Amino acid sequence: MQYRGYLCTLLALLVWLLASCSSTPPMETPADETPLSREAIEARVKTLVDQARASQSPEREGYLLEAANLLVEHQEYDWARNLLTSIDSRQLDTRGFLLHTELLGSVALNEGSYYLADRILTNPRLEQQWQTMAPERELALRELRAHLYQRTGDVIASVNERMLMDSLLSPEEPASAENREQLWQSLMSLSLVELEQAISGESQTPLRGWLELAAISKDNQANLERQQAQVDQWQSAWPNHPASNNLPNDLQLLRRLIEQQPRQVALLLPEEGTLARAADAVRDGFLSAYYRAGHEQSRRPQIRQYNTSASDDILALYEQAMAEGADLVIGPLDKDKVRQLHEQDLLPIPVLTLNYVDSTLNEERPEAPEGLYQFGLASEDEARQVARRAYQEGHRNAMILAPDRNWSARSAQAFTREWQALGGEVSIDSQFPGSGDYSRIIQQALLIDQSQARRQALTRLLGSALEFEPRRRKDLDMIFLMADPEQGRQIRPTLAFHYAGDLPVYATSHIYTGERDTKSNRDLNGVRFNTLPWLLNGEFEEKATLAEHSREAAIYSRLHALGVDAYRLYPRLPQLEQIEDARLYGATGALRMRAGGRIERELVWAQFQGGEARPMAAATPRDNALQEELRDDLQPPGER
Repeated sequence: MQYRGYLCTLLALLVWLLASCSSTPPMETPADETPLSREAIEARVKTLVDQARASQSPEREGYLLEAANLLVEHQEYDWARNLLTSIDSRQLDTRGFLLHTELLGSVALNEGSYYLADRILTNPRLEQQWQTMAPERELALRELRAHLYQRTGDVIASVNERMLMDSLLSPEEPASAENREQLWQSLMSLSLVELEQAISGESQTPLRGWLELAAISKDNQANLERQQAQVDQWQSAWPNHPASNNLPNDLQLLRRLIEQQPRQVALLLPEEGTLARAADAVRDGFLSAYYRAGHEQSRRPQIRQYNTSASDDILALYEQAMAEGADLVIGPLDKDKVRQLHEQDLLPIPVLTLNYVDSTLNEERPEAPEGLYQFGLASEDEARQVARRAYQEGHRNAMILAPDRNWSARSAQAFTREWQALGGEVSIDSQFPGSGDYSRIIQQALLIDQSQARRQALTRLLGSALEFEPRRRKDLDMIFLMADPEQGRQIRPTLAFHYAGDLPVYATSHIYTGERDTKSNRDLNGVRFNTLPWLLNGEFEEKATLAEHSREAAIYSRLHALGVDAYRLYPRLPQLEQIEDARLYGATGALRMRAGGRIERELVWAQFQGGEARPMAAATPRDNALQEELRDDLQPPGER
């Protein structure tokens, strides 16, 4: 840590020394394939800074750029930023200016300073250099711009950058395939409605071709054969498009997926016991998807149902299903039975479970057996997504409010781990009972009681009453709430009563059942929450079938969605397993496969406004706390 202080002292001197910068020949050195140790970086940076102090312009700036390049390569962004902002980039020659732009743009992106990254990477001087700069530099700068636009929600601008990169890359280069896959995943982050809107504004350009192909992928998640037919039509209409002879990886697998679909599926669910009603809802969702797709699919599998409540031995039931011709098992729903399957070394026919083993078991035995895929409605996934969204929107100090339940404890732990890994802090983690008066718990968590105690002490000391308004603690900038709608309707006003009404509240899907209740939900106004697409919109055909044939309460609606997605998911398991970024856009969220065959859901976002749950756009990142500091640093030395 001593050399950091040494560098900061030197850099402070450099800001003063470099007030008169001129043209700079940057001293770029080839990247060394052998990673440098911390000590080697320290020694090299110290040498370069000493050389800069002993040199005149333009050599001085060249040494600084070389040191900054080394620091960026080794992800020492704060030190690189200090070096780069000590240079007046207006005085650099073209080559030095482009390197400075690339390095400082990379630093700003990695520090989350998107406003500044935009200023750096759209500099008018940069815009004048595209036609003359070296292809390698153009690729690096356009890559940074593509990342910037993607992170700030301008997906089409990001795709345009990647299309320009595609024209600079040889199709044989690995970088070309990686760039096209990134382009495709950017398009896949748009909803079908957004894709269709973008298509309407485009003529017969390569961008329109990409948009149409993405819309085909998004619009046919439930039917492989229909999706393949529309891809074939697209290729006929766009024979010269860059993607026509080199389809995105997930679409290249379609024919094989169609040919390899299971012929018989065993559905393992309980028919009696505490999970029976939940199982009925899952079964109804599964069969509604099955019958809805039946008139369009030529290879619809045979479904055989097995009662898991008849025996505690799930392995015997699995073997029975396999002996009777099943080539895929869906279920069980019970965690203990999922655990029994997880403990096996090998499963001869694949299993798509409808629940997950406990995270503690995953730590004891992280490797799932070959052939086991876990899928369910894990609240931990939702908690991690809350952490990512809140952090991306600029929050850093969180308060957790959760019921005293096992599932919420797991979710709170998942949120905390993700939040701290991102760089946030959890200042309060409070639990409340399932129902009752939440005022005392919130008052204690916000330190209102301490504020009132100070008032009482002053009153006793002065011997007279004081005009006084209690104050809550000020080290919070967001609240993570896990609560059902009834709890949330009491907690949200209680927060406002205790002077925390200005704090943004983020919640999981438990806060919303999907039922329209404008009057009651006004007490939830402002709450942001992630939720299942199934609950937020009416675009799923299976809903009509369920409305006609199922009479389950609204609380079971998310289990209907689980069943629908289980049917949609099983034929695409090889696709998700083989392609890291592949997604199935289903009723429970955007599904992707993580390590060990675990299916993770990315939910959609909504906010209560006027008592209505209204969809939210993708998160718009806000600059972090370094924004003002960097903005000042980016002023040329003579203007600070």
